[in-house]
Amino acid sequence: MHESSVIQYFSEKAERKNSIELLFDVLEARFQPNDVQTLKPVLENIKELQELKQLHHQALRVSNLDEFKHILSS
Repeated sequence: MHESSVIQYFSEKAERKNSIELLFDVLEARFQPNDVQTLKPVLENIKELQELKQLHHQALRVSNLDEFKHILSS
């Protein structure tokens, strides 16, 4: 593995982790933190950064946590 590949891998991993943390921050600020924690395993299994970014935008727009869960399951 080239040095640039290693750097890219860890950079993407850090960006994904940051995206998940930001998504949780939004959800916990808007909804009950205990309810949001039930989504943690599902969100942490999402590998695509673009999907996490889209979910972050949805988390800002949904009316309630059930609506977000519906988006997450579709």
